[in-house]
Amino acid sequence: MPSRTQRGDFTGSERQRLAEENAAELAERQKEIGLVNQVDIITEEEGIFDPATGRVIEMSPEAQARIEALSEPMTVEDDPILDPAVITPGYGQPTQPTEVQQKPKTVAANVMEVHGGDDEPVTVESEWRVIRVNTDIEQMTYGIGNTYTFLRGHRYRVPFHLYQWLESRGVVYH
Repeated sequence: MPSRTQRGDFTGSERQRLAEENAAELAERQKEIGLVNQVDIITEEEGIFDPATGRVIEMSPEAQARIEALSEPMTVEDDPILDPAVITPGYGQPTQPTEVQQKPKTVAANVMEVHGGDDEPVTVESEWRVIRVNTDIEQMTYGIGNTYTFLRGHRYRVPFHLYQWLESRGVVYH
């Protein structure tokens, strides 16, 4: 229910009149502001930042697609009001049967293959790690001439030795 202004309050009545005239434009502007905020949130959650410059150096294709979808103009339709007593087709029904579709691999004997020792695969460490820190670190010097800034919640790609050093200090978020 709109608030009533007192008789003789020109400013209040003018404000109410202008709010009613511009209600549709204000609603459209609020949608645009919401989309901009969503792009920022996706960038901060999915982006991998360079700690030296603070810029995004990599973004997953899924995040890029979400940002592009938000950038395109869209139309908003009103959601229908559903009756909870009426069962909507497609809800509450299994979509696909759950069954194992993978077949076991048969191992053929190879006379040229050397057996023995552990059958465990050899794990090679990656040169880089993608991390998040649990606290803000500003202007940290690591090595000669390397200054890094880490902000809590952002993802960063760092060399493995820097990851180990940060991990030993307890600042890597798990």
